[in-house]
Amino acid sequence: MKNRIVKTQILEACIQKQHELIDNFKNREAEMNDDTFSQNESASQSEDRRAGKYELLKAIGDELAFAQEELAYLNRLDITKQNTLVAPGAVVVTEQFVFFIGVSSEKVEVDGETVFGISTKAPIYANMRGLEKGSKFQFNETHYLIEEVY
Repeated sequence: MKNRIVKTQILEACIQKQHELIDNFKNREAEMNDDTFSQNESASQSEDRRAGKYELLKAIGDELAFAQEELAYLNRLDITKQNTLVAPGAVVVTEQFVFFIGVSSEKVEVDGETVFGISTKAPIYANMRGLEKGSKFQFNETHYLIEEVY
């Protein structure tokens, strides 16, 4: 990483990604709703098919609710603090990746840099929680050196 990425830009990118995820779930839910409750079925079709559609619709609804909870968490996250330890709201720069401790956002692009949003529930977070610049940790087979925390 050449330049320090502004934390507010990272948070904005993660929030945008979360909005896109929520929109995707809402669209899928609407499509499934139409499919599940359409009147195109004949009386001879089994209730089992409809039950399976209900289960899928519920699963999408659950995922949507979780994505909305994560968006609310991001909106409450205090990023004004200058972190020296790995904690929620921190940016963690390693020789391999840049991590943002918030929610699992996969990856977002900010100022030409890739940032991986990770949740405090992620296994990798458990390995880096509370560490500071210069600390090392391992996740799976990969070793990381924390070059910066802010």
